[in-house]
Amino acid sequence: MTDIPAGTDLSPPGAAGAELRIAALSVATIALYVATWLLERAMFRNGIVEPASIVDPGYAASGTLLVWQMAMYVVVTAAIFLAYGAVILMCRRGELNHGRARVWALIVPILLSLAFVAPVPRLSQDVFSYLAHGFLGQVPGGNPFLQPAEAARDTAIGAKLAAFGWHTTPGITPYGIIWTRLEVAVAELSAGNVFAATVLFKAVAVTASLGSAWMIWLTLGRIGPPIQLQGTLAFLWNPLILIEFAGEGHNDAVMIFFAIAALAACATSKPALSIVAQLLGVLSKYVSVLFLPAQLVYLWHVRRSAARLVLGAAFAFAITAGIAAVLYAPLWAGLRTFEGVVNRGAPISSAALFGAIDWVLRRSPLDAISGPLTTLLVTVPLLGFVAWSSLRVKSAADLARACAWISLAYLLVASPDYWPWYACMPVTLIIVGDFRRLFWLAILMSLTGRLTAPLEVLRDHDFLTMRISKGLITGLGSMLPLLALAVWSWKQRRRGPILPMGTQP
Repeated sequence: MTDIPAGTDLSPPGAAGAELRIAALSVATIALYVATWLLERAMFRNGIVEPASIVDPGYAASGTLLVWQMAMYVVVTAAIFLAYGAVILMCRRGELNHGRARVWALIVPILLSLAFVAPVPRLSQDVFSYLAHGFLGQVPGGNPFLQPAEAARDTAIGAKLAAFGWHTTPGITPYGIIWTRLEVAVAELSAGNVFAATVLFKAVAVTASLGSAWMIWLTLGRIGPPIQLQGTLAFLWNPLILIEFAGEGHNDAVMIFFAIAALAACATSKPALSIVAQLLGVLSKYVSVLFLPAQLVYLWHVRRSAARLVLGAAFAFAITAGIAAVLYAPLWAGLRTFEGVVNRGAPISSAALFGAIDWVLRRSPLDAISGPLTTLLVTVPLLGFVAWSSLRVKSAADLARACAWISLAYLLVASPDYWPWYACMPVTLIIVGDFRRLFWLAILMSLTGRLTAPLEVLRDHDFLTMRISKGLITGLGSMLPLLALAVWSWKQRRRGPILPMGTQP
């Protein structure tokens, strides 16, 4: 055996250059995010000192200032995405596979996520609505499943929320019982301190997001080892994921964690645990129930015995039902408990496919039944697609890809509404399930989500009307990716049959 001389550099060739490049990209990215936060705050305040003044009807925003702020925001956002792309290209070339370059690449986005916990959200008011739901859930006689969040304005917490600029009318909560009970717990822990509650909600979102990164690492380690690091970094560094979860505290992070945990459990041969994880996701936000058929088909294909699978599934459903019963008990109101979910079925903008169909039907002889008919016209194809995708699943890679496409079908075709954070689920599942073919779409959806995020603030300043702001948000965030995906699919079919699930080009 040949002795290695002391002091010999065992780092791969070019390692020092890779370390310098990832360090430079990290510093630049941090600086750009600081600039983004400053711009978001500047747009929110628009030259005023008190954030609550944004809802003062006597306050007139400076249109010129908003234009310059928005232009700078677009430039900074584009620069962030260029840095993001550069990191992924470095990983693809193998420059981040070893040593300190790999450590830099993994640690920096984690530190960014933790740093984002403290600042108050500026582009979304959901975190304040979460606190309103939680407050209603802890006051005597209150119930967020029966009362709209705006009912909190007449309580002790109302003035405190208004001081942070909360002025939306989100209605009755559409969320599952796990998230609703988290809202109540945070309201109790924060004891009326809005800033403390905001930090707690964001801490939950960051914990779930970093947990999702770990689940992605485990899942890709089984179904896609060559892209394990690349996929994990694509999630951790993704600007939409970072801002919407760590920066804004959206509860989609919890649902996504459970969905990816279910995939990881499937990939590591833990069927009962995978079902429990998916059902807990459903109890957080109901939309993840769409992934359950594909998951059950996969578990059937890889079963050791039918009896063992049925027994494990029955145990998983029983455990989850017990959890649901305990959590729902204090707030249960019969079928009215799900009134918030049902009410969210109405389209807000005709710029989405759902809204466009409804717009046409409302101007036809079918106007009287336009709402239910629109829901039927988008739901039936969605359910058909879920069934078709599920029946094609045979491997864990197939399952991940099916979930990615199902999430796309829901958001781009069947969802009655769009907000930038809605794109986080399909972006995450594309990274796990169809990275090599659809990562371009994940980038497009992330970019449009970030670019449209400030438009609601511009509407709050009366710089844009509701129709224009919502039309731009929905059109760019939902319709543009749908058209791009349709063109891509058409070109793929012209070149030849689309590859079966689980294969890579």
